[in-house]
Amino acid sequence: MKTLFSQEEWDTLLNGDVIFTTIKLNNNSITQIPSLPSYPVENLYLSFNQINNITLGAFQNLTKLAKLDLSHNNLTKTALQPDVFKGPYATDKYEPLNSLIELDLAHNELHSLHGDLFEHLPNLEILILCENVFQVIDTPTLVALASLSSVKTLDMSFMELSDLPETIFHSPNKLETLLLSGNLFREIPVALKWVKNLKKLVLDENLFGDIVKGNFTENLNTVEYLSIAFLPDTTKIGPGALNVFTNMTTLIASDNPHLSSIHELAFTKNTANPEIFVYPPLKHLYLNNNNLSVVERNWFQRWDQITTIDLRFNPWSCDCNNRYLIHTLIKQINTTSAPLAPEVLCATPPAWKGKSLLQLSTDNKELICENTNHPGKDGVILISLLVGVLIGIPLTLGALVIYRRGCFGLLNRVNPSVPRYNRASFTDDFHI
Repeated sequence: MKTLFSQEEWDTLLNGDVIFTTIKLNNNSITQIPSLPSYPVENLYLSFNQINNITLGAFQNLTKLAKLDLSHNNLTKTALQPDVFKGPYATDKYEPLNSLIELDLAHNELHSLHGDLFEHLPNLEILILCENVFQVIDTPTLVALASLSSVKTLDMSFMELSDLPETIFHSPNKLETLLLSGNLFREIPVALKWVKNLKKLVLDENLFGDIVKGNFTENLNTVEYLSIAFLPDTTKIGPGALNVFTNMTTLIASDNPHLSSIHELAFTKNTANPEIFVYPPLKHLYLNNNNLSVVERNWFQRWDQITTIDLRFNPWSCDCNNRYLIHTLIKQINTTSAPLAPEVLCATPPAWKGKSLLQLSTDNKELICENTNHPGKDGVILISLLVGVLIGIPLTLGALVIYRRGCFGLLNRVNPSVPRYNRASFTDDFHI
């Protein structure tokens, strides 16, 4: 199929017994979209075609159109002129296409947007731009995005972005879901400080280093869903690094191959009272496929309220450092998320490598314990012992040699009242 319906075919649809609210014309060879006749379609799918041209006002007669999928085509900035989305005349707005709520422009040939591209879409709530190689957000694109006063979901994944203009999220103040996966960010974008009502934030597959306190700003306390997965360069999450997320119910921090440490205070937020701390009301925790060896009891206050916990495929230490995980948490996981429990395995000590923590807990195995209270003193003691041995050995050998030569008690073997020798008298006879 190389063209959309002819007028005759549209008439057949209109006069038929069935009204199609959803029309799917995916995976064809359509290259252009003409002005479409009136029809009560609500969802129009035109993805995986070869569309490179759209007539101005093409969707003007589709007054009930709510979702338009133009993804995986050959659309450029030139093809996407503002009047492409022009709607019917209205007295209160500029030719609005009022019904359109969702627009999917993913995987086209867009590198920039016309500044007025969305001027006819006052009610647009979902905009998908992912997999277009923008690399930078230029001024016209910034103007276009700033005009999205109703947008709630914005997908800017896999756009090869290494930075964002600081004020990009200043105007879209209804934004609830922001997807920034698969870009080239080395730091958490400063622009996030302008989002006001964000509920879902996805930052997967970026180049962030270690995550530390201050990377995320206080305005993100509205976020309920945070995903920081598939981060190749992240090795640790520091104290207080995620404590701004005081309403977080879902955390996905999985598939980070070098993530070996999450500080015990990573989620803990201080209050005016030094004895009271705030923890997120977490319900779902995904830490699978990392390089973690220890679960810190103090990560969360109410572990018992977390209904999904995925700890699989980490090199867990089965010793006293993991008492809470082995004696308590693994049993909870087996109760609330049974399929996830058997594959939580020991990596150390060597004798238990590959052993299920659940089985270890069931068998009530005695854990190997080191001096966890003052581990630094162990080294001091060992060094002191070594120095003592090194000094003691030569002293002992020296004493033994002296003893065997009879030097000990030398003075005791000589009578102190008798001279040790007599000086010869010249008056004595000399005998040969």
